Amino acid sequence: MIQFDCIVQEKQIPESTLAELESGLKRVAASVLGPAAGDVNVRFREIPNGAGYRGGELSTTSLVRGSMPPGCDQSVREKLLQDICDMWSEPDPGARKSIKNERKYDACL
Repeated sequence: MIQFDCIVQEKQIPESTLAELESGLKRVAASVLGPAAGDVNVRFREIPNGAGYRGGELSTTSLVRGSMPPGCDQSVREKLLQDICDMWSEPDPGARKSIKNERKYDACL
């Protein structure tokens, strides 16, 4: 089983986009890891509005932390991280595109 813990800033990412991100993490893990991914569990935690700062301004950073199945080599780890980063920050026709264009959040792995 793979566990992803995602930390986001409160009210920065709409619920519908969180659901898309969860689906994307599961899709990427299955694509890169195949059967080794097993069940993929995604949990979001919100930093309360006004509690996170970066450079003296309210933070828009998000963080994805995950585990790898035993025995994965470095190239698989790198591929998983790259694909997660690409998925997390890709523009789409829905909410993420407008959020990304307005720079309301940044992806960080």
